[in-house]
Amino acid sequence: MPIVNIKHINDHVTCGIWKIEENTESLRREVCLSHTESIEYEKIQNVKRRKEWLSARNALMAICHKLKIDYKGTYKDDHNKPHLIGVPGYISLSHSFPYATALLNTQDPCGIDIEQAKPAFTHVSQRFLNEEELNRISGDPLYLCSAWAAKEVLFKIHGRKSLSFKNNLSLSPYKLQHEGQIDGHIKLDMGVKNYLLQYFQLDGYIVCYST
Repeated sequence: MPIVNIKHINDHVTCGIWKIEENTESLRREVCLSHTESIEYEKIQNVKRRKEWLSARNALMAICHKLKIDYKGTYKDDHNKPHLIGVPGYISLSHSFPYATALLNTQDPCGIDIEQAKPAFTHVSQRFLNEEELNRISGDPLYLCSAWAAKEVLFKIHGRKSLSFKNNLSLSPYKLQHEGQIDGHIKLDMGVKNYLLQYFQLDGYIVCYST
């Protein structure tokens, strides 16, 4: 089965993870795409990218079926963020081959991100970590990967593009474990918003999501 896990985080939040094992044709046949999604899909030329894109939507559709939600596909708002057609609430999608993830929150803006721990995170850490974070976060690619994923989740929650990972998004100290929590903060002109994020390790990947 391609679905690794569908996890009910709480009464309002459900997470789905899809392991990509099918060919593109099978993935396309199984998922319901809206008109705008079909147009977007046809513009994707890379085969692996097509598989990731389709699998994220298959994961989302599986969540909806589990929750008995009528799935009609997704659309994007003015900030390029996806939403379920005809269903209130919020969604987030992410993928990193061979995994794709989806998150559904029926009440609040949400975010999910999956990243593979790569040495490249060591070279770009100064671009997304502030000085205090650089001083305490280990140079281990897996640790840096978890920090990047957490900030990506905060970015998705905010839903706007005008945010600096380094200056507007921050993480409280945390010890990297197989699974755990991270306190994340979005700093805006009107103040700071705080969020509790969950993460876990999966075959050298980090999955982080908002609760």
